Amino acid sequence: MKTATSTLILLLAATINAQFYNETSKPFNLVLTSENTTINGSTLSACHTGAALESLCLSKGGGVSNPNPITAATFNFNTSTNPFTPNATLGTPGILTWTLKTSSIDVPSSVYFNYDPTTDSAIPILTPGSERPQLLAFDDQDRLNVQGYIDWTANPPNGTGTTMGYYRWYACQTYFSGYAYENLAWGLGAGKPENPTCVSVGVKRVFV
Repeated sequence: MKTATSTLILLLAATINAQFYNETSKPFNLVLTSENTTINGSTLSACHTGAALESLCLSKGGGVSNPNPITAATFNFNTSTNPFTPNATLGTPGILTWTLKTSSIDVPSSVYFNYDPTTDSAIPILTPGSERPQLLAFDDQDRLNVQGYIDWTANPPNGTGTTMGYYRWYACQTYFSGYAYENLAWGLGAGKPENPTCVSVGVKRVFV
């Protein structure tokens, strides 16, 4: 009974906002670009980090919880039927999705950013449904970005009216919910995160 109830909860969560983000792209892998030759070319996988939660770990392994290489994950990108595209070059905002396969059902999941107020980086986490997704976009070179229009360096900060793309991606050794992986992370602010393991990366979509 408990298993059936848990499965039903996952299924219900997966349907939230499904009708809004209902345009699904072709499947793709996410590939990292970096000046670090060990990381450059690495794909991303979905690594278990809690009940129906996955982090975006490096497929090559190297983390305490995943020392060995694993298979690259296949993702999709969902946008609205009537999308809002403030900057065509930067791409249409939408949500990064992945399907969690269980013994009884397939659970659509999407990425949100998990923030820890004691540090200056966030960890993208896949969770069932799309009730709290992080809006992302792929630019005209298939590079993953976050968009914004507020100039936080101005005094006082203000909305510029011009949408900018940000590419503050890092590969870092992280700790979340008891699991230690080398994960994709997002830098909070223009400077490099305080985590000494973080290496600057780009994230590129490669269709499969």
